[in-house]
Order: sequence, then C-alpha cells, then structure tokens
Amino acid sequence: MSYYCHITPGRLRIKTPIIKQNPVKIEQVRRLLESFPGVETVSINALTGSIIINYSDCTTNAESILNILREKGYYHFSQEEQPERAIETVVSRVGTTVGKVILGAAVEKAFEGSMLSLLAFLV
Repeated sequence: MSYYCHITPGRLRIKTPIIKQNPVKIEQVRRLLESFPGVETVSINALTGSIIINYSDCTTNAESILNILREKGYYHFSQEEQPERAIETVVSRVGTTVGKVILGAAVEKAFEGSMLSLLAFLV
C-alpha cells in the first residue's frame, strides 16, 4: 500500500500503511492530530489505514498538518500515489478483468460449437 492524500477545504484524507491494523500507532496519530491547533475531528480506519481530518481553515491548513505527520514519520511524500496513477491502476485492473471475461466467453462459445459438431458426427 502506498501513501495517498486528498485535500478539500477544511478536510484532509490520507492513507498511510504505517497505521494500518496497528493500534499503538493509531492512538499515537490520533493524540498528535487532536492536539494540533485547528484540528476539529479525527476519524481513523484501522482496516484501510485511512485518516480523515476535519480542520478549521482559519486556524491551520492541510500543508501544516501533512508536515507534522511527515516530521513524526507517519507520512512520506516521496511514496505518495498521485490520483492520476490510482485511476490508471483501477482502469488497468478493470480492463484486464473485462478482457479475461470476454476471452473466456469466446473460448467457451467456440468449444461449445465444437462439442456439438463432434457429437453430431459421432451420432
């Protein structure tokens, strides 16, 4: 799992493998973020490693929050997945799956006709 970040005004959503299914790290991150000036709420999903941070635009900004997470070792910009790359990955997986389904159906149909021809010949 790579790192991911999505920013909208007053809301920051990140994914970090460091906290994924790690209760100790989750509590450390929660305490760090809840004590950060301007952070209003912190929601952490242990299963996915996702953190949603709601903050006051008047008091802080996403860059400051990301910087504190980076400084403490919970987020690495260099390993961040770009949204375009995430979309490309999903589209590629969907394309591969659809291709396999179509190929499988074509092969099945081809053999289905062959088996009927073979049975007709034998009868």
